[in-house]
Amino acid sequence: MGAGYLLQNLQTPAPQYVLGCLPVIVTVGVAPDSGCVRKLLWIMRCLGCPFTGLFYHCNIMNDEKTMCVYWLSSNHFIEEDGNISSRRPVGHHSKYALLTSEQIERVNECIAEASLLDRFSSIVSAYYILVGIFVAMYRMLGPCTPQDWPYFPLSLTWTLPAIYKRVYGGKIIVNDPKKILRNDIIHLKKHSVCDKIYIDIYVIITALFSISIPWITVLLAYFTRPIGFGCRSKFLTAMCTIWSFNNIFAYFYHKFRGEKEVNGNVKIHCWFCFCGILITIFLILLALLSHTTSWWVVLFGEACNISDVCNQPGDNLLPH
Repeated sequence: MGAGYLLQNLQTPAPQYVLGCLPVIVTVGVAPDSGCVRKLLWIMRCLGCPFTGLFYHCNIMNDEKTMCVYWLSSNHFIEEDGNISSRRPVGHHSKYALLTSEQIERVNECIAEASLLDRFSSIVSAYYILVGIFVAMYRMLGPCTPQDWPYFPLSLTWTLPAIYKRVYGGKIIVNDPKKILRNDIIHLKKHSVCDKIYIDIYVIITALFSISIPWITVLLAYFTRPIGFGCRSKFLTAMCTIWSFNNIFAYFYHKFRGEKEVNGNVKIHCWFCFCGILITIFLILLALLSHTTSWWVVLFGEACNISDVCNQPGDNLLPH
């Protein structure tokens, strides 16, 4: 593959499904931190560990107070016994924050309604993901077709709850609560038993969702002709393995240790960000490979060639 051929392919306009799915990556990794680098790092963390992004979008709900409390460190909170909290009051360690009227006013300064463009871009991402799911199921169950189907949108199926939260909830944080409530102390109160059980169940469901849903893409790839654990299934398995390992680790770390800061342990945070960079590379490769299917053979060998998949007995091409 010469440099001219590579340059020619790179100059080809990006497929619509790639551009359409970019907004959801930003949505799931949204953060009120100041500075482009910090925002990008949080996006990388959410890409490397989907549980992180889904935990915020699925468990914080649409309450302004809870949305702001999520981003504060543990030293902002005082327990009922008068001691400084050792963990952030979120998830399995969630407690009711007793904000003063002045603090509530400042919290409201941090919140704004998502713009129409913001919601519409999320809907566009959902469209490509849902269409990808239906088409992949049709390719798996219907007649054989020689065209390769892009798995890029399918690999982002786990972001659908974040899209729903953005479109339906519509509230976003525009000012950093860590700055607005920099020197504030917030008293905590335990939830009722029923509320605590409800919160715990919701966190568990979020963890199970983040761990299991990405593997749907692998199953669809496995049962799409040529049926078997081929190149595409192996490629997607590598991504899902990273996600599942990080999601399981993040959940149990939250469950048994909790976090003092939003980023948690520095080493773990760096690992998740590094994995996010790896996932970004995987997604870029996935988009390029789906767009130029010959690259599967160039990069991974003749075993990835599916040009004759429909010539097998019993397979029929879709009518043109």
